[in-house]
Amino acid sequence: MVVAVNDVMRKKAWFHEMANDTDIPIWKLPEGAIVRLGQGDVMGNITLSPDGKYLAVASSIGVWWYDVSTMTPITLCDTERGCISAVSFSPNGQWLATGDGDGLVKVWNVQHGVCIAQMERDEEERRYHSVSHLVFSPDGQRLAVSSTRDYVLYVYHPETAERLVKLHDDPKRFRWRGRTRHPITFSQDGSLLACTMPDESLVALADPNGVIRLPRDSTEFIAVWHIETGEQLACLRDTSSFVESLCFSPCGQFLAAGGQDGSVRVWSVANWQRTQEHHDYGTEPMQVFYSVEGVLHAAEKSNDTFVVWNVARGEKCDLSVEEHSSLQGAHVRKGTPFVLASTTRREFRKWTVSNSEPRSFPHLHTGVPVSLVFSPDGKMLAGGYWSEGEAVMLWDITQPSAPPTCFKLPGRDYTVSVSTSGKIHATGVDRNAAKVWIIGESEPKHTFTLCGEKKEVTTAALAHTDILLACGGTESPLYVWNTETGETLRTLTHELSDGDLITDLEFSPDGKLLVSISDPGPVSRLWDIENSEAIEAFPANRAFAFSPCSPLIALSNGKEILLWDIRCRETLMRIPQPKDSWVPFALAFSPCGRYLASGAWWIRGLGIKKCPVRLWDVESGENIATFRGHCSDVQCLAFSPDGTILASGGYDGTILLWDLEPYL
Repeated sequence: MVVAVNDVMRKKAWFHEMANDTDIPIWKLPEGAIVRLGQGDVMGNITLSPDGKYLAVASSIGVWWYDVSTMTPITLCDTERGCISAVSFSPNGQWLATGDGDGLVKVWNVQHGVCIAQMERDEEERRYHSVSHLVFSPDGQRLAVSSTRDYVLYVYHPETAERLVKLHDDPKRFRWRGRTRHPITFSQDGSLLACTMPDESLVALADPNGVIRLPRDSTEFIAVWHIETGEQLACLRDTSSFVESLCFSPCGQFLAAGGQDGSVRVWSVANWQRTQEHHDYGTEPMQVFYSVEGVLHAAEKSNDTFVVWNVARGEKCDLSVEEHSSLQGAHVRKGTPFVLASTTRREFRKWTVSNSEPRSFPHLHTGVPVSLVFSPDGKMLAGGYWSEGEAVMLWDITQPSAPPTCFKLPGRDYTVSVSTSGKIHATGVDRNAAKVWIIGESEPKHTFTLCGEKKEVTTAALAHTDILLACGGTESPLYVWNTETGETLRTLTHELSDGDLITDLEFSPDGKLLVSISDPGPVSRLWDIENSEAIEAFPANRAFAFSPCSPLIALSNGKEILLWDIRCRETLMRIPQPKDSWVPFALAFSPCGRYLASGAWWIRGLGIKKCPVRLWDVESGENIATFRGHCSDVQCLAFSPDGTILASGGYDGTILLWDLEPYL
């Protein structure tokens, strides 16, 4: 059966008929989507089932289940909101608890795959708090929940959702400006519960709104409660840094803590006196755990190394070196394999105790796409990514189950584009240089370097004609180069305040105009390159898109989208945005110019489960279609060459392809 590429992609039913259970790009797809490219970012922890057969991964789009023997996905669950920040199995493996970025906790029956209980924080706390840790008691009858933004600790009955106790319920409700880990641990008999708490010096720094800014020299103390009475039994203040992990010994006589500074400390439960202190295991955060035999271990995880120490002997018992692998998640539990998740290498690493040669298994948990472009024939989709090491990915949309081709270019923040010659280019920054690559070639086509110690390139843009290259940085001016001669064609003075930097640049389709945006602010400028002048009438905006076949620019202006005419320099239309789309961050015109796509940022407090992607009629301003699929900000949009497919890239690390044919 031979089917044209665009016919295949437009006919979702055909694709699903040809797919099978292993085609994960079609699992739990939102309405209107054809396929999903990528499995989402690894947001929280990863954990193995007690029998070691399954791995649960907390991702931005839901919980992925893997068969540990093959490390292949077998299902995807809890996708209604996504944004999963924590997962935990009950000791008997019958239940899985999940927590999300809104502070919602669910308990799932593993055998039947259904949600049996749901718990929420008190209403006044929900706006700011995502789940940090979930821990079952050893008998599985209690579930303790901590938050990333405060020190309030909830304990629930996991099957009935009954709240059993609320600990450290400070009436002032101090919360963090940032996020930090708040580890929890139950004693082996379930009678004691330990969790981190702030010390007085930290609380004293809260502003009038109760917000604490996290000073590097502050510490935490560890509070220990008797779970039945709610009495606080101990307050362990002799920690020197923020605590990464906590663990009671199997015999119940000791409590161990791993610090974010690489330290390991042990206290006696009998008198709460510190019995051990170690500072010679490195400077990275330590994950402490006891073996079945009661031997204390500490796992050290940095950006490129994973080491397991036998604390009693002071010896390395396992070592895995991961050069520039950005280890997002790690699982260490007594009696089961070690598993690491690397996003830049897009692989899992699995090994057992005393085996320093882990096996590698590829996955598709990618980083954040910040630009998208289709190849001229519509068969390929290129994405530029934030992460170093996975600068550009090339997806074959005729085979969405196939892994993408990854181009590991030096530097960061690569923007993909198609030139008038039909080639896909990647334009990015590498220290004080702007570089342009043709996808598939081994050396950059263009490299332009700024001189001066204080000059740092932060963004660059290539004109569609491939003749002009613009770059901006932490200092004014902007530079526009002629790529054929290597000469500086123009210098444009985009004034910057202290701390500002140029974040966005884009040429008009004919290469005669250039838009620049600096942050904080933002401050936007539209430049007439020929005259080296800024067009003063250009409205302030946060995002923009040039029409490919008219003098229009679409601009994001807070709660509305403006359609601005370049020739007459005035706003022709204002398109008010619904409340869930008040910040339309991503904009793109269709190839024919008749339609405009917008993608919104996620706004906390509005109860938004999925960020909308909207399709607008340019002539009337009518919203003719709305798609909801990304759990967080929509970062970028691109139309296929024939205009029947819309690709949206999200902060959740996925790309969704939407079928537009019913609406055009």
